[in-house]
Amino acid sequence: MVEDLSRPGEPPSPVPEQLEVRLRAALRESRLELDATRTQLHTCQKDLERARRQLVDLEELIRDLPQIFERKFHQRLQPLLDQQQLLAQDNHALREQARRLLPPAPPPPPPAPEEQQGPGPSATQQAGAFAPLRAFSRRWLSRQTPP
Repeated sequence: MVEDLSRPGEPPSPVPEQLEVRLRAALRESRLELDATRTQLHTCQKDLERARRQLVDLEELIRDLPQIFERKFHQRLQPLLDQQQLLAQDNHALREQARRLLPPAPPPPPPAPEEQQGPGPSATQQAGAFAPLRAFSRRWLSRQTPP
């Protein structure tokens, strides 16, 4: 094969037919590989573009998520707020009805003069409060024990 190549200064020698056939076959094979590679490249570019569009859509969804959750929260909260308002109205109406039907409360007793008010109950009030206990204690202690 080295002999088939021309040397500098010599006219090119004709390419043997066998070498030409091999070169053409290799060229055809290279073209087929190039076409297959171009097809794969085109498919990969389509996949990449589809993935980029999906990425943009997902990023947009992520940005919208807080508003989506807030809107969903308010949709679920609104019936509860409506029910609370109805209950408050019913409560108010019942209180008004009870106020109209019940007699008015008696006025509070007048305050005692400051001279009679002390830091606590007087000694006679305390003695009167313990009188029933003292009587019970005497009866209990004076009872006879059974034989």
